[in-house]
Amino acid sequence: MTVQGTQPLVDWVNDELSLIGAEFVTAMTKPAGPFSSVVYGSIDGHLVRLNFLTEPATGMCAVFLVSNQDTLPDRSSAATFQEAIQNYEWAVAVDALSRA
Repeated sequence: MTVQGTQPLVDWVNDELSLIGAEFVTAMTKPAGPFSSVVYGSIDGHLVRLNFLTEPATGMCAVFLVSNQDTLPDRSSAATFQEAIQNYEWAVAVDALSRA
């Protein structure tokens, strides 16, 4: 996983978020070890961190959202990032952010 490789993943996240009227706005992207990247940004004005992980032992891809204020859904893992993103509970996450 490279920092440059996160833009298509963020685009997929925004495809999912658009279904519920939300958008992830990227502020900064950083590597987080050899198999993951972190994208800092916001959803509807709430600061969040979007984590993309590749689990080398299993080859699984994972995605999850982190916020300082909220308990958000656990990670979603699947064989591909696209599947993991599609399976993440975006509506639950956005609802939790909006209650903050």
